[in-house]
This record gives sequence, structure tokens and C-alpha cells, in this order.
Amino acid sequence: MKKLLVLFAVLTSVSAVSFAAPGLVSMNKPQALKTISDKTITTISAVTLNGKVISDSFTGYFGKDGTANGKLASKPDDGPQDDQGKWMVKSNGMFCITWDHWNDGKEKCVNFYKLSNALLIMNARHGFESLVLDEQIQSGDQMSG
Repeated sequence: MKKLLVLFAVLTSVSAVSFAAPGLVSMNKPQALKTISDKTITTISAVTLNGKVISDSFTGYFGKDGTANGKLASKPDDGPQDDQGKWMVKSNGMFCITWDHWNDGKEKCVNFYKLSNALLIMNARHGFESLVLDEQIQSGDQMSG
């Protein structure tokens, strides 16, 4: 129950931020690359998987070579807990990733928005994907070892 309340509060806050801040602009390609390349991120306990927001956190490393490794805190009912994939940032700044298993192996693209203390991740339809607090963006591969 506590997780559901936290998830509701986060989604409500993110919705208010995204619609109440008309000056919020998605990152361009250089900004997105600087934010994600050779970084390990961990989201809050709300991520979108297979088109549904679930109460789980995601940790992922995005290598300079375009490879990615990801792990959910809990194993989902409809897929593996860990996955590998390929990522890129398009010329318009959109971050796209294709996981081997998650999202049925289909490319998924999102936009990054810099908030004062976090990275907001939204899909092309301005739907919530997740949120990463600044202190949860770390240089290098923090997942191996």
C-alpha cells in the first residue's frame, strides 16, 4: 500500500510539473549524450515496462559504445529481471533503446528533461516514463564488479 501511495504522489507531482511548466524543454543531442553516456542511473520506484507504469526501480549502465545493461529491483511477472541492449541519441535529442527482451525487443524512445534536482524521462506522447534524482546519476559502470 505504501508503494502505491508513493507512486501516486510521484505521478501526481510529475504531471503537475510537466503541464505547469511550459518552459520545460527536452534536452538536445549533446545534452542527452553528456547526461547518459558512460553513466549508471537508478530511477525512483516507478518505471514504465511493456507500456505499464510499475512500482519498481531500474538501474542501468549506458556504455560509450552504445551498449546497455539494465536491471529491475524486482523480477517482473512478464519478463526477465536483467536485460542487455543497444542505445543511441537521435539528432533531435531523443534517447532510443532496444532491449533484447524488455518491450518485446522493440525500440523505445524517450525525451530527457532537466529539473532542478532530477532527470524527468517522458515518452514521445509526453507520458511519464520515470524520474532519476541527480544523486542517482553516477559516472562509469557501477553495475559490474
